[in-house]
Amino acid sequence: MNTTPVTDSAPLLDAAFLRRLERMLIAVKKVHLGAAKGERRSKRKGASTEFADFRNYVQGDDLRHVDWNIYGRLDELYLKLFQEFEDVTLHLLLDASQSMAFGTPEKFAFGQKLMAAMGYIGLVGYDRVSVGVLTGDRAEGLTPIRGKASANKLFAFIQGIKAGGSTNLDESIRSYSMQQRSRGVYVIISDFMDEKGFEPALRRLCATRSDVYVLQVLAPEEIDPELTGDLKLVDSETEQFTEVSVSRALLKRYRKNRDAFIEKIRTYCLGRGMTHFLVSSQTPVETILLDVFRKGGLLR
Repeated sequence: MNTTPVTDSAPLLDAAFLRRLERMLIAVKKVHLGAAKGERRSKRKGASTEFADFRNYVQGDDLRHVDWNIYGRLDELYLKLFQEFEDVTLHLLLDASQSMAFGTPEKFAFGQKLMAAMGYIGLVGYDRVSVGVLTGDRAEGLTPIRGKASANKLFAFIQGIKAGGSTNLDESIRSYSMQQRSRGVYVIISDFMDEKGFEPALRRLCATRSDVYVLQVLAPEEIDPELTGDLKLVDSETEQFTEVSVSRALLKRYRKNRDAFIEKIRTYCLGRGMTHFLVSSQTPVETILLDVFRKGGLLR
């Protein structure tokens, strides 16, 4: 029987790729115990049913966990330790501002595929998956779901979203945080071209005390523009424009500013324990997952 999820419209990810994703897991650096026991082994030892280890009895410990067989042989008190399981929430945030609709391939379409792939990995690993689409000053989300059987629901939601208008990243992340308060793993996908700056948004994510991965997506035209002559440049979100005459010196200045912007975000993340990835929307999603994210510690 074929258990590969399908959708009525063209699939975001093909069946062969989905099968490869099923061999991956979201890596968790910190222990995030939720309200319910999860399926993922934790670094913590607790009181579940799967034996893990022993340790010496300390006054005040629960005598119900003493191994009396060892006491009978050694005349010493040892406590049984059991493997505890984590209830991990994978938070996937996608910037839906108009600037993300730019590029060939389009940044937003790239983000949709990446969000679908990451979400599927989380579902197969039986993590809770929560999705937030950052638009305007709010987040439109999908109620947390779990299990491979929820994949169709995830894909249908992602395929139904569109980019447009301006987005206040800080306020939209605040909106999301009010809806979903659980700690876990946060992955935000954006170009971070916010008039108010990227710092407030990333500061808010840092405050969640979670594993935060910042994926900065740029289009090939933004990474290496091929422009010449007199041009009228229009801001896709504010519709403000400026007329420029593109010269070699201007392109050199652009590249310098581009590199400074990228480095500023990277340094900001590094100083606050967040992981920053810079990718082109031209890069295959498979390459991002199998190469970039694995090396960066997000997947294993």
